Amino acid sequence: MSPLGSRRRVLVVCKGNICRSPIAALIIAERSAGTLDVRSAGTRDWHVGKPAHPLMIEAAAAFGYDLTAHRGALLDAELIEWADDLVVVDGETAKAVEVLAPGRTVRMLGTGITDPWGGTPEDFARAVHDIQEATRLFYAA
Repeated sequence: MSPLGSRRRVLVVCKGNICRSPIAALIIAERSAGTLDVRSAGTRDWHVGKPAHPLMIEAAAAFGYDLTAHRGALLDAELIEWADDLVVVDGETAKAVEVLAPGRTVRMLGTGITDPWGGTPEDFARAVHDIQEATRLFYAA
């Protein structure tokens, strides 16, 4: 947890950490204008160290975001301890995080963000749009 006086730490979690959580973390960080320290991780180890999905990089770029520096990370005890806020992108991920972080509050972006994995470029663009909307509402509260 963040020390007194430091920026609040937000960890955004999805399954593989190459589609939804990286762009959500980037959008939240930009919207916070430096008031939040934001990271992302995945509940599965499928893509640790790998870049964001190419279609997500393209979709993000079309909305003005640069995901090229992202590398996948696995949710672990150290990241859970680091975070003040645990934010998930869907109900399945919420259940997984609740098991990994018992007793911690887990918040979901909106009503959940559909996973674009295996979909079309339009599915990835829809995910970015939906994440923009969900983060706008999420951090307005």
